[in-house]
Amino acid sequence: MKNQNIVNSALLGLAAVLMVPALAWSNEVAKVNGKTITDKDMVQALGSVNETQRKDVLDDANSRRQLLNSLIEQELLIQESEKEKLDQDPEYKAALEGFRKQYLTNRVLAKNLAGKFTESAAKHYYENHKSRYSTEQVHAMHILVSDESKALEIKKMAEEPKADFQALAEKYSKDPSAKNNRGDIGFFGRDRMVTEFTSAAFAAKDGEIVGPVKTAYGYHIIKVIEKKAGKTLEYSDVESKVKSDLQQELASTYMTNLRGQAKISIDDKALSKM
Repeated sequence: MKNQNIVNSALLGLAAVLMVPALAWSNEVAKVNGKTITDKDMVQALGSVNETQRKDVLDDANSRRQLLNSLIEQELLIQESEKEKLDQDPEYKAALEGFRKQYLTNRVLAKNLAGKFTESAAKHYYENHKSRYSTEQVHAMHILVSDESKALEIKKMAEEPKADFQALAEKYSKDPSAKNNRGDIGFFGRDRMVTEFTSAAFAAKDGEIVGPVKTAYGYHIIKVIEKKAGKTLEYSDVESKVKSDLQQELASTYMTNLRGQAKISIDDKALSKM
């Protein structure tokens, strides 16, 4: 039963097939209306499971048979879909193009970042960014607008002695939740908000209003209400988070370099009409 689940999950994750290294050998194990299925096909079909699970399936005769039967049924369905010319559908071609883009995106990142994404690099990243991995919390309010000049104008109003920050948030913020929470986003840790917002909020003092802080969402005016001290977590407690953050930073740096070398034009009018 356990290996059957592995087989089923492997066949659902066929996008990972291409990530399995090519094998030097290839022996025919079955034919379906003249179409050959090889032992290489069987190993590749397990590309979405880890090495231990793959070995469990291939070492067990019943599991191998279940896997082969699944591939036979898959081939029958493929052949039937081709008879019905489903591979000529625009939807199929769009899905195939989507897979091509996703696969090549992942492959080029993996190829160019693999040497930099190591255990020692992750530990070094943790040591240099320990403040990110803390139980410290901050309670803040914010006002989100699209335009920087508007954000500066609102900040000036918010800094008036008798200003009601929440009333301003309810009136001006484009954050959909502002109508309900009036800009009050409560307490949050360093892993909840986008980096720019988090950095600004945690750097401010109680009662301080900061901004405009630019993020992908627009320009934020942030008012810090209260901060709660916390403790720095050990590397072992946040290892997966550290590695995820390092991976994102490496990818972001790589993308910044690519964008810097490229000629990019954006039609804002066309974008606004979508």
